[in-house]
Amino acid sequence: MPTIERIIPASLALAFALAAALPATAAAPPVQTVSAPQRAPYPAIDPAFSRPDARRMPSRATLRAFLTEMKSYRQANTFCFVQRKLDRPDTAEPGTSVLSMIWYEGESIHRINRLRVGQSYVLGTMDPETEGRMLAHATGTVDIKTDVVPTDADIGTSTFLVSRPWVDHMFAQCKRVGAQVRIPVFKPPAPSQ
Repeated sequence: MPTIERIIPASLALAFALAAALPATAAAPPVQTVSAPQRAPYPAIDPAFSRPDARRMPSRATLRAFLTEMKSYRQANTFCFVQRKLDRPDTAEPGTSVLSMIWYEGESIHRINRLRVGQSYVLGTMDPETEGRMLAHATGTVDIKTDVVPTDADIGTSTFLVSRPWVDHMFAQCKRVGAQVRIPVFKPPAPSQ
């Protein structure tokens, strides 16, 4: 037993030496941080979202023109459309309806059209090619790779950033009540001269 008696004091001495070498901050209690107030969590079933009015959705020809402009026609592309009724604080005009499009392969969310209370949607008179090009270059697009921040508080005063919880909520509501459209691989028309 003399061997064990020598090992225990030696290991205790090593443990004390290692503990003394640790920085003093390791033993200090964590600093309490004050965070900005967070928005209530997004509900799993949000009654503000609904299946979109098909008349408000871009046609398949318009989506092909959009994909041609975005140079994304060599792969199948999937879109999801969802309609949302806005209320305060998201709008100064409660009851406004927004149609959004999630383009999965393009990793983006696009605002397609917006209707105020009492307005009815009127089909445009543009040809699908022009409408698709306009959609490709429209404002109101969220690039999921660059325009998303971790929390609602991280948005600050930005007019283009959105939070990860908001994006996840859009995807969840699109999956729940949205209309999916898949455009298979296609060959774009030859440019007109």
